[in-house]
Amino acid sequence: FQSKGTAKMATGSSTGAAPDVPTSSSVSEELPSDATLIAQAEHEYQEDRLLAAARLLRQVQDESRLQDVHRKMLRTAGDCEAFVHSITSSVDHGDGGNDDAPSEWNKQGETDDSVIYYKMGGEQGNCLTARVETPIPSSLLVPLLSVLNECELYKTWLPSFEKPRLGVTKSEKLSQTGRVSQVLAVATDSPWPLATREAIIGAVAFDDIDAKGDIGVRLVGLHTGSSETDVEIPPPEGGAVRVDFDGGFLFRKCPEDHPSFPTKTRDTNNGAEDDDEHMLLVSFLMYVDSKINFLPQSLINFLVRTVIGRMWEKFLTVAEDVKAGKRPRHAEAIAAKRACLYDWVEQRVESLFEKHRSNHGGDVTSGITRGLGDVNTENKEAGTIENSKEYLSYIQC
Repeated sequence: FQSKGTAKMATGSSTGAAPDVPTSSSVSEELPSDATLIAQAEHEYQEDRLLAAARLLRQVQDESRLQDVHRKMLRTAGDCEAFVHSITSSVDHGDGGNDDAPSEWNKQGETDDSVIYYKMGGEQGNCLTARVETPIPSSLLVPLLSVLNECELYKTWLPSFEKPRLGVTKSEKLSQTGRVSQVLAVATDSPWPLATREAIIGAVAFDDIDAKGDIGVRLVGLHTGSSETDVEIPPPEGGAVRVDFDGGFLFRKCPEDHPSFPTKTRDTNNGAEDDDEHMLLVSFLMYVDSKINFLPQSLINFLVRTVIGRMWEKFLTVAEDVKAGKRPRHAEAIAAKRACLYDWVEQRVESLFEKHRSNHGGDVTSGITRGLGDVNTENKEAGTIENSKEYLSYIQC
């Protein structure tokens, strides 16, 4: 996991500029040295381009030059690459990539906007894997990320259920290790006689737009004594049962043949058609072993169709509210982190669609900057100093 606050790099430019690497047009046509590759990888890592950093580190000839922090980068990047492969694999065939193998996925539901799949696994068939996909206009990405990133506000919008009793009782950030990367603790009520379930989740963001056109957030369940994070993971509290969790989010350009791709993009604020909007595909994948020996089909249907479906719908609705300026606490969070996070998100999404400028015409940034609605200008001047302090604090961290 990313640990920028503790990882001390041995090399790299103090100016923040990427070290120069000889190009193929150089007279000597020399390959970059190991020191240059490592320095460049460290620069990419500092810019949240974890996978690009790993590709450079894999070219290092003398592996003895790699420090522990570099090996951790490689492990984390390999895990993120495996996650991307899994979440982008076809649901129509088996996981092994054999087109003739039957699909292990069941389609639980499909609306005009989203599609939900699930499958069961584990020795007793009690481990649930779910996958949700929704195309969104690019202007909704920043509001969506703010809803996802502000874990302290989860309790203000996540739905709860009385029969059976189920709902989030705690959402707490234990550590912030990057722009989006963090460690958080989440606890939920469980139906009687089951004990409270909780998860400690490490979230790692990776920007692979330049190479693959992806932005992702990898989510991995952590347990007490984990060596993959510098944060001390506390033991379960009050008889709670810590579950196994694995998954993440992926944001990429939506393929036009996706079953939920809209025929026309519409402005959600006034219903007018907006032909300049670009569509992103938001994909969510999660695996949960809730430590319950047996899950009846009725409970599986309830979890997938009702709980996950309603949570996902609420997730999108709250993002729309943030976009329209109806969520003041999220607006405050965006204003406080604009310089170090949300401006960066907008810039990276612009890069994602930049190569499509000539095909679509017009200003690609128009749909992106509209994503904040009134939040984009609210208290802008008043927040300048605070944003600068927040950015300085992030750099110091």
